[in-house]
Amino acid sequence: MIADLHIASWRDAYRDILPADFLANGIEAELGPHWAATLSGRRRAGAVIVAMAGRHLAGFVAAWRDGVNCHVDNLHVRPGMRNAGIGRALLGFAAQRLQDQGTVTADLWVIAANQGALRFYLSLGAEVDAPTQRETFGQVVIDRRVHWPSITTLIAACAR
Repeated sequence: MIADLHIASWRDAYRDILPADFLANGIEAELGPHWAATLSGRRRAGAVIVAMAGRHLAGFVAAWRDGVNCHVDNLHVRPGMRNAGIGRALLGFAAQRLQDQGTVTADLWVIAANQGALRFYLSLGAEVDAPTQRETFGQVVIDRRVHWPSITTLIAACAR
């Protein structure tokens, strides 16, 4: 269920950013096993939180505690349901949960060409680092680290 939404989200958001062949054919081979291992493997400090619309998955966030940092590994909302506050609510809930576990900062990586995501995070008070080349699921991309020196700032922005 989470892998399916993650795949749908990437196919929509990255259709003009990532290779078409990867999005059409290779993505299942990467994300299916990733989520199977993440959800059934050794437990990590953090949370995977889902939002439902009736009986359908509307969105999810996966955030892990890395020392005193809340690292948001994934935040995805079903295409067609974006801009309804689901992502903001999920992110705020995850940040609050990880603050309760002792985190004081937060960060995530976003593909630099995903301008909509960057605008969203900037609207929540994020600071954005310079672009850097990284690899994600076998794809070389230009990413930007998005971060909040105070997780309290992120939580307050998500609550607005």
